[in-house]
Amino acid sequence: MAIKAHLDQLDNSDSQRAAPRRALRLETSGFLAGAGPDGLEANVTIHNISAAGLLLETDLALRTGEEFALDLPEAGVVTAVIVWRSERLYGCAFERAISPAALAAAQLQGFAPGVPSVAPATPGAGAGENLGARINRLRREAGLTLADVASALGVSKPTVWAWEKGKARPLPERIDAIAQALGVAPDALTPSAPPARAIDAIIADCRQRIAEAYGTDPQAVRIMVEL
Repeated sequence: MAIKAHLDQLDNSDSQRAAPRRALRLETSGFLAGAGPDGLEANVTIHNISAAGLLLETDLALRTGEEFALDLPEAGVVTAVIVWRSERLYGCAFERAISPAALAAAQLQGFAPGVPSVAPATPGAGAGENLGARINRLRREAGLTLADVASALGVSKPTVWAWEKGKARPLPERIDAIAQALGVAPDALTPSAPPARAIDAIIADCRQRIAEAYGTDPQAVRIMVEL
């Protein structure tokens, strides 16, 4: 899946660099880590990541040559630079290529290259999502804010935020009203079975890459997925 992120303000402390460096902070829910319902929404989507770089989509006006720091599992903090732009898309290259183990770890956390960031609004879309993630996705697809949905349902904005974050669950009798507020049929909020085969394939591929990086047998690699 694609991952939401936020680019910090420019850091001008390092005058030796050709361009100021930003920090790219990942957040799967679309909010800054630690932020509440009034926190800043994410302004960057990471569509693809490879050993050499990554592909960003954002409405921010970024410049070719601009740098940012990204904290990746297994790799730690890495530096990337914007090398090309096409409208809202930015191609970025890592200062140093990341290892196969770091790439596999990143993919396990949600960076699945080639998968679109927004699932099509068709029956079965969002397979494997929990209810909160489904509400979040449908709200964004409809172009609605947390306040819009809260107003339509007669609840507070923090209540809708808590639903989307999985910190609370709406009562079953509210599902029809939530669907109406989002402009979808109630069935769109019905959870569907996760794509087990696709998940198994990703885990098997990551296990193989990690094993090759550490020079061990894939059967010796144990992967734990937290949901």
